[in-house]
Amino acid sequence: MAATPILVDGFQFLRSSGTGIASYVRSLTAMLKSSGCSVSVLYGQAFQPSTKTSPGAAAAAVFSREIVKHGRILGQAHNASLAFGLITGSAYRAKAVAINTSQIDMRAIEPPLPAADRLFNANRLYARANAAFNLTGKFTEVSAEGDDCAFAASHWTGPMPVRMRGVPNIYTLHDLIPLQFPYFVTGFGARMHQMHETIAREADHIITVSENSKRDIVAMLNVPDDRVTVTYQPVPSLPDMDMADAERLVVTIYGAKPGHYALFLGAIEPKKNIKRLVEAFLLADLGIPLLIAGPLGWLYEDDVALINTVNQLNQSEQKIRQLGYLPRRHVVALLKCAKFFVFPSIYEGFGLPVIEAMQLGVPVLTSNNSSLPEVVGDAAVQIDPFSISDMTSGLRRINGDIDLLNELRLKGPLQAARFSAPYCQGLLAQAYKKVGVTLDQSVAKVL
Repeated sequence: MAATPILVDGFQFLRSSGTGIASYVRSLTAMLKSSGCSVSVLYGQAFQPSTKTSPGAAAAAVFSREIVKHGRILGQAHNASLAFGLITGSAYRAKAVAINTSQIDMRAIEPPLPAADRLFNANRLYARANAAFNLTGKFTEVSAEGDDCAFAASHWTGPMPVRMRGVPNIYTLHDLIPLQFPYFVTGFGARMHQMHETIAREADHIITVSENSKRDIVAMLNVPDDRVTVTYQPVPSLPDMDMADAERLVVTIYGAKPGHYALFLGAIEPKKNIKRLVEAFLLADLGIPLLIAGPLGWLYEDDVALINTVNQLNQSEQKIRQLGYLPRRHVVALLKCAKFFVFPSIYEGFGLPVIEAMQLGVPVLTSNNSSLPEVVGDAAVQIDPFSISDMTSGLRRINGDIDLLNELRLKGPLQAARFSAPYCQGLLAQAYKKVGVTLDQSVAKVL
């Protein structure tokens, strides 16, 4: 049986830090390959090949981290090119060019790229598509020339103003945060709402990652129920590390005492509720520090200022420690050695960090809203993310109740196991079947 060719966007990759959506794309491509598909990933790096460009040079241009010189002049040139494209219509068309990476060893790229059989690049695809959409409200159409570039479907893993010509276009909408919490994001405004409306109207199918998100999509975007499929997000494969090594890493690199700290994992951005968490943690006075691991997202200035103020006033004892973006092995070590994991997010489409913590048997405190109750079941302490007093009480409870901690250590892995790769892969197959694409479940295996 010939492999079913699927194109997946690579928008989330080739950046210095990963995101929850990047983890989703890795899981998606792995599930597609495990279902017998040939997966192609489409990047949008700034590179326009010519007939004189060798395959090696093209690959180097796409995957190098070149320092851009004369950025202002280059930006003006890009703007001029976009303006010309808007007049001629070329701004709404993009050509995907195959990239031969046979000379490049990809194993050292961190975070790792998604599994793929072929790689493509379209010059500044995502930047140009967003700019064109913001100016005109039109989507950019992608084509890939050649007999070996025919795809059964294209899968866009987030809201983006891009579609592929001549094939079913599937979009994953993880949540509707830009619509429900427009003050949590920057630089979008009404255009983001319009983009979601266009996707809701024109997508061949929509995938989402929780029943809560599906309810929002159906209600807010007026999408028929049968055009939205929930596939969840499978429990990821985490780096293998024994407890002794984890403890040694936590002590020698982060100076933390295993079993004597709380851990938060995620980008610092408004929906993560960092300011309320810091205030509640200080009020709870647990006698252990809070470690915050994750990259700076956006609108983080107030959160970082609060953390710095707290630490300046408590220089002899850092109660709140900001660790930044960390390698996956370090994340696993910090999770395994944490007394508990805290994730009081205001809104989540799925909530992958809580699944990762529960998978490792780490007790979890999280929010009682959005998708999180659906994901954690009765295997976590749930609090009102808007109530500092409720969060404070929850922190004292999970920190001080040994029986509760032991109960959550047992329940967590069982709850996380519900989101297994074979289960999510079956749901993915149901979604693809609705656009006429059959995934081969006979070859499915655990990711």
